[in-house]
Amino acid sequence: HFGVGEAKLHVIYNGIDTQAFHPRLKQQYRASVRAEYRIPADAPLFLFVGSGFERKGVGTLLQAMAELPDPAHLIVVGKDKRLKHFVESAARHHLSARVHFTGAQGDVRPFYGAADALVFPTLYEPFGNVTLEAMACGLPVITSRKAGSAELIRNGVNGFVCDALDATALAGSMRLLVAPDRCADMGRAARATAEPLTFEAMSSRLIALYQGLLAS
Repeated sequence: HFGVGEAKLHVIYNGIDTQAFHPRLKQQYRASVRAEYRIPADAPLFLFVGSGFERKGVGTLLQAMAELPDPAHLIVVGKDKRLKHFVESAARHHLSARVHFTGAQGDVRPFYGAADALVFPTLYEPFGNVTLEAMACGLPVITSRKAGSAELIRNGVNGFVCDALDATALAGSMRLLVAPDRCADMGRAARATAEPLTFEAMSSRLIALYQGLLAS
């Protein structure tokens, strides 16, 4: 759009603490969080993390949830000034027993540990650390083409990329992750994708870029 040459564009992905965000969180938190929200131990559990629900696609996500079979649950972590609107929307879709709004949380790691997959159908997101955190925790990720982190997703391998406004396509991708074995396999691939994206890797690439610019 601005006619900037590609040689001037450098993409350096965000870093993540891959030890703080780790698949072992499942062992630590899966049972306790599910018990707190009365979610069966074997129920497929999707997770959304983020504040500003309209921009980040919670409305579309609720529509998609309405198309999924009854065993599937969703936890929505985050705050929104129109929270009541989304709670009422869940009720209109007959989802009150399967969609759980937690509000803002100081530590989201227990919810990564409890969930099977992250769904983040954002209308716009420069990158979205939430997707990287989830992948580091061993969760496959479903996100939209409008999220910068979609570049990390390989469809059917470590997650899925959908149109942000297509609830039916979103539900179709979520339905594929209801199968526990497939979800687990894709979760392992997601972890492998996130493992190289450490703070150290990000820092070294930034330093190399600065050194290269100074040298030129």
